[in-house]
Amino acid sequence: MSETEPLWLKAVSRPGAVVFAIMFTLESFARALLVALIPLQAYALLQEARSVSILYTLVGITGLGSSFAIPYLIRRVRRRWVYTIGLVALMAAAAALATHTLPGQIAGMLLRAFAVAAVNIALSLYVLDHIKRKDLVWSEPLKLMFSAGSWTLGPGLGVWLYENVSFWAAEAVCAGTAALLIGYFWYLRLSENPAVAAATRPPPNPVASIRRFVAQPRLRLGWFIPFARSTWWAMFFVYPTLYLVQSGKDPMVGALLVSAGNAMLIVTPLFGRLARRTGIRRPIICAFAALGCCTLAAAALYDYPYLVAAALLVGSLPCVSLDALGNIPFLRSVRPWERPQMTTVFRSYIDLSDLLPAALYSVLLSFFDIRAVFVASGLFMIAASQVARRLPNRF
Repeated sequence: MSETEPLWLKAVSRPGAVVFAIMFTLESFARALLVALIPLQAYALLQEARSVSILYTLVGITGLGSSFAIPYLIRRVRRRWVYTIGLVALMAAAAALATHTLPGQIAGMLLRAFAVAAVNIALSLYVLDHIKRKDLVWSEPLKLMFSAGSWTLGPGLGVWLYENVSFWAAEAVCAGTAALLIGYFWYLRLSENPAVAAATRPPPNPVASIRRFVAQPRLRLGWFIPFARSTWWAMFFVYPTLYLVQSGKDPMVGALLVSAGNAMLIVTPLFGRLARRTGIRRPIICAFAALGCCTLAAAALYDYPYLVAAALLVGSLPCVSLDALGNIPFLRSVRPWERPQMTTVFRSYIDLSDLLPAALYSVLLSFFDIRAVFVASGLFMIAASQVARRLPNRF
């Protein structure tokens, strides 16, 4: 490239936090379009919240298996092709969901789980190659701030397209966004000084790394914090929407709640600044405690749908602070030479946060209404605040 190229062009084509934030934002938009629509479609097909929860449990098992299969796939076809295959799988998932049949719903959710695992693991490895340890407290909130627009616009837009344009419109936009990201990714591959250059080391076997991961207390704690946070988002994306539909509200109300909750991501840089002043220990403990109180308040207000929505919306703010800071304990604790082999093990928190709560909620919903989901989630957040006290003071 020319040395006189515009600064903005350098920023979007050279290795760094901005490039990875753009990639994450486009992928987030593709996923966000479907995040509120998928449970609505599943509920329309299955007709009960318990069956939807069971379906999410089965998909979570597949997602977990996909996570540990990705490194083997990277060894076979290399990282750049795994990233591309993941985006193609996301396009295929959108096509399957657009059929609005039970087989298509199942296939779409399974493909989406594989796509998320492939894209996230590949991108995480690229980030670890290019972002310095001391810059993570800045780059992680920046990535989330960039994606705030995607997660704010996507859920509401997906349901609106479904209800007002066509039953397949949201899936079409999702597939188009994934195709756009493929084009941007390969532009980066083909440009000078590519931000996504091929890895210089083969990916390690993640299964062999589990024992080393579990043997290190700080890595276990660094895994638990984002796992606990992610369980709340997994609940927030599915069960409030189902609750509002069961309460007779328009599906768009649930979609707007999800969009509004994700709009809080815009303030993530503020939490990064706070962490630079106070450390991350106290903000993480307080965020979990506040999140638990808000979720339990939603259970207490169960007969008042709009107050339930308000309580959960307030809860999304401390959860966003955990998005900004929750991954940092792991990233600071993992030894530099172990980062690649620990990445897939660490990322298992995403799949397990979908799988384990969904399995628990399936049991609870066999005997109780969705209020039990709010109670279980709120109590777990309170417990997580106590576990977070084990973070070192210097964090």
